Amino acid sequence: MKILIAGLGLIGGSIAKALHAYTEHSVYGWNRTRAVAKKAEEEHVIDGIADDDCSGYDMIVVCLYPGHIRQWVRDHAATMSEGTIVIDVSGVKTDLPQEMHDVCAPHGVHYLSCHPMAGKERAGYDVSDEDLYQGANFIMTPLPETPKYVLAQVRNFAHQIGFRKFVITTPEMHDRMIAYTSQLAHVVSSSYVESPVIELESGFSGGSFHDMTRIATMNEEMWTDLFMENRGSLLQELDILIENLGEYRKALADADRGRVYDLIRQGRLRKEQNLENRRMSPAVIDLRDKKV
Repeated sequence: MKILIAGLGLIGGSIAKALHAYTEHSVYGWNRTRAVAKKAEEEHVIDGIADDDCSGYDMIVVCLYPGHIRQWVRDHAATMSEGTIVIDVSGVKTDLPQEMHDVCAPHGVHYLSCHPMAGKERAGYDVSDEDLYQGANFIMTPLPETPKYVLAQVRNFAHQIGFRKFVITTPEMHDRMIAYTSQLAHVVSSSYVESPVIELESGFSGGSFHDMTRIATMNEEMWTDLFMENRGSLLQELDILIENLGEYRKALADADRGRVYDLIRQGRLRKEQNLENRRMSPAVIDLRDKKV
């Protein structure tokens, strides 16, 4: 295929590098800062720098912040060739899939909103990695009118660059689940490092501390957008977390050893069941009929 990557940051740069390393596809790059695209070209990560004419591509992967995705697609859809498949990598869906479908469909372009479940605590092309997606999960949120062959082609594309588990779900369920599995963890990490004793942690910290604080170095511009676009689902998860923390606080304040023991045991059993469910889950999961 001839593929265009729009946005060569961590995610787009890693996709371009993986395509270059593991496939025979030709890859072109578009980036708001041309110097980044030039660097990718000089490193032979992309075969050329794209301009604003998006004709002739089999697939276009839009790797921009959620708000920028909408504008970029609106600006370029009319130049795309009929039959082109456009995917995004947005961490929040809300109305994005339907909006972009409505923009692309009149031009014979297929739009499928996706989410590669991989990343790093740092952003930018310089930290992109051809192996970022090895063994990772890939989420697709098709609309009822999305052709099956588009799903198949995008899944094959993702498999070629390393993804091994695929979830098909609705935009609504995606946002509800991502609030729990990703966004809440970032909020917790950011809040956790606000303790004043962090200034003295060197020599006292081990794996637990580093696991909990790694993602506190998140990109504030991108994550502010993600939190605000998905604030309804994120608020639901925050309320649940605060309630659960309150249980621990009350048990400790009451010196209730039995209750502390029960809370720890309850969490252990829940996580062990989660690990067993993950072990048994198939490579392709279709959750379009599920509710949360």
